[in-house]
Amino acid sequence: MFESYKRVLTNLPEYSKNVFRKGYFKWLLGQVKGWSKILYLICIVNFIMQCAILIPALLNNTGIISIVAAIAGFMGANLSVLCVCSISARSALNGFTSISSALFIITAACISHNWATVAEQLFFMFAMDFWVLLDPMWNKDIKAREFSKASEWFKYLGIFILAYIVIYFVFSYTNDPNLIPDSLVLSVSVVASLLEFNRYKEQYVFWLIGNVANCWVWVASWLSQGTATPALLVSYSLFFLNSLTGMYLWYKEARTLRNK
Repeated sequence: MFESYKRVLTNLPEYSKNVFRKGYFKWLLGQVKGWSKILYLICIVNFIMQCAILIPALLNNTGIISIVAAIAGFMGANLSVLCVCSISARSALNGFTSISSALFIITAACISHNWATVAEQLFFMFAMDFWVLLDPMWNKDIKAREFSKASEWFKYLGIFILAYIVIYFVFSYTNDPNLIPDSLVLSVSVVASLLEFNRYKEQYVFWLIGNVANCWVWVASWLSQGTATPALLVSYSLFFLNSLTGMYLWYKEARTLRNK
């Protein structure tokens, strides 16, 4: 389960030398090439929708907190959609965009009191994003892996159940208004992230569940508190479409490799 982390630690000096020799930002731009058309379309549609949300929010100018939330939501939403699309395209860009988006999403989530999203983003940063950033060849010769036996499902379902129990217990002491969906979001994200970093196609089963749960969290925050930024609700809705696209691409490749 932790072989990808070991690979990064073993090959970090060579990885870093190769990237910085070529120029980091040139390398980043190269990571956006060759994506599926639908992934580009998701990014473009999201950007247009985020602009439509941001401009009225700035014009109405309801207070500094609202402006900060709107801008943080706009940046976080665009970077996070770019991140999940890069995962579907198996682009190492996702490490950079994920860390960048996390900082903005954490800001918006703190304003909205969505502590599960804050915890989720912190988990992503330390359990996955930094490692992908340190492993710029994460996508080199990447092949979609798949579970070879049923026991693998039980192992990751066990991790999910354990994570849910622990997270639910911890969040119960925070007066979390959305205890069940918040606990579900973070525990599903833990498992999906482990599967993603180890390149298993089954990650998308958990990402889809997490996408639905995240929409639940942000709608609940909007209805109960009125502080949630709609920008992130739009993005999490588009995450669902991206997850369906990623599932199709990864499952298709895994099936092709299996039939060789």
